[in-house]
Amino acid sequence: MPALVIISIFTSFLTVFLLNFRKAIAYYDDEPPVIENLQGNPPLVSIIVPMRNEEKNARRCIESLISQCYPNLEIIAVDDRSRDNTLNILKELASRYNNLRVIEGNPVPKGWVGKNYALWQGVKQSKGDWLLFIDADTVSEPYMLTSVMRYVDENNIDMLSISPFQILETFWERVIQPVVLSSIYYTFPYGRVNDPRSKIAAANGQFILIRRSVYEAIGGHPAVKNSIVEDVALANLVKGLGYRLHFVKGRRLIKTRMYTNFSEIWEGWTKNLFFELGRKWSQVIFSLFILLACGFIAPVLFTWSFVNVLFLGSRTLHSLLILAESAFLLALIIYNSWWQALKLFAIPRYYSFTVPMGILIYIALIVSSTYKVVSGKGVIWKA
Repeated sequence: MPALVIISIFTSFLTVFLLNFRKAIAYYDDEPPVIENLQGNPPLVSIIVPMRNEEKNARRCIESLISQCYPNLEIIAVDDRSRDNTLNILKELASRYNNLRVIEGNPVPKGWVGKNYALWQGVKQSKGDWLLFIDADTVSEPYMLTSVMRYVDENNIDMLSISPFQILETFWERVIQPVVLSSIYYTFPYGRVNDPRSKIAAANGQFILIRRSVYEAIGGHPAVKNSIVEDVALANLVKGLGYRLHFVKGRRLIKTRMYTNFSEIWEGWTKNLFFELGRKWSQVIFSLFILLACGFIAPVLFTWSFVNVLFLGSRTLHSLLILAESAFLLALIIYNSWWQALKLFAIPRYYSFTVPMGILIYIALIVSSTYKVVSGKGVIWKA
């Protein structure tokens, strides 16, 4: 009897959690409207793009920024000592477009993370009233900048961050990325991030738009120079000083393909997942528990209760209740996965059935990331 009671309590807890999870992810529908033209004299925006070994992405990213409808911008690409053809591509583009400047980055000083120092070098060369930090693996629609500048103006926003639409093409991208990204969306609920009364702050380093005056007031990148997750660190500084922080999705404005194969996914996430979890053991343990419960315990529990009731003849009130709860729980897990596949990531719905595999790999990523940081193996921006 006690075991059945514990199982019933467990399934009830997990059901409530998943319902809250679905509610938190659903908020992700907030998005700036598409605006193709602005009236008057809009402020100068400095777009700063850090690049290290980005020959696959450099041309596509920069040309999408050059094609912006926004009439008053400058683009600063900072090459952080790339070993591939990135710098040559940037120089060739700069010879064709006069609003693109290329900076050859200096060696990273002691105490700095490479990306943060690259961005800081770009800031020092910029002139804009607004600063837009954008990653090289993004591609922007021509109306991206007009849309976000109208959005921050109408909503009196000091710092805006956007989660781009995620392009997922290969099998491993579609299995792993939805699980990892959905977990991060839940860890940083956008409703609470955007609520000035909440202390929760977050941002996505792929896209951060911030007023220059606010950036200077919080100390800029020197204030977060040694932070691997500088986006969240900047967001905390902005919100902590009472400025208006907003975090939304941007499916219609900007897209990204973060990784293209399993090895890239593994290397990319293991460098920062422990930091994304706040470097808190309690958060790591809770995440691992929830992942194991959703990916494995729930299916096993349903199978066990199904066999117990239908084939072993155990038709007590408790066993029937557990069967009903576990069936509902499993259906909720599948529905959440189906909804995320369709609405958030635009991948075939049958990938919702690969969630257990994705969860297993995600658990391995968390463990590996934790080990890397705790053991002092070191984390770098890019090789």
